[in-house]
Amino acid sequence: MKKLLAILLSLLILLSLSACGRRTEAQTPPEEESELPPVSTPVQYLFDNSGVEPQGTLLGSLDCRAEYRSVYSDIREVPDRGSDTRRFTLYTDGLAMWNGFLVILQSTPEGHSTEDDEAYTEYAVIRPDHFAAGEGVKDAKMQSDWSWESFTRDLNGALIELTVGRKGDKAELAFTATTAAGEVHQLSCKDIAIPADGPLYYCLSVEHACLDLLEEDTIE
Repeated sequence: MKKLLAILLSLLILLSLSACGRRTEAQTPPEEESELPPVSTPVQYLFDNSGVEPQGTLLGSLDCRAEYRSVYSDIREVPDRGSDTRRFTLYTDGLAMWNGFLVILQSTPEGHSTEDDEAYTEYAVIRPDHFAAGEGVKDAKMQSDWSWESFTRDLNGALIELTVGRKGDKAELAFTATTAAGEVHQLSCKDIAIPADGPLYYCLSVEHACLDLLEEDTIE
């Protein structure tokens, strides 16, 4: 009997030690995996304008990395019953229809927001893809003869002649785009509401595009 009890006691001790070993093994943390350095994915562009030789002053850069309204041209005044015209070549990455230039009609000769000037009012922001925003575009009328199937290709390398004009409480803009292939397209936006007794100014900006301004312009 004593011999049997001794055997049972020995078995209990062995089982207890085995369980402890399993718990210890389960509580051992796994070896940490080494972290790999992040892989930099190159940005892919539809158009490569890196070999372009600028003919004027660049607004943005030819790699088209300029973010939305991150750079501006100089601000010009539009005389009442008059107009202002400027010419530039547009380059874009072609990755979206809205990647191009913007025409901004505003109330102040300096600044680009109320943070710059409390008197700042934005009457219109117009893009070639028929985007229009601002306080004066509610009743504005825009039309163009774009071929939307080739729109981004037509924009890249296009020579733009832009005219902004005003008559009293209405402003308008129009531009002719001569594509690199020699095709001609036109866009106009009329009946932009502005105060009849206030000045009108405008400037250019870009989004993932670059303008080669073919005149002496000041870049901010």
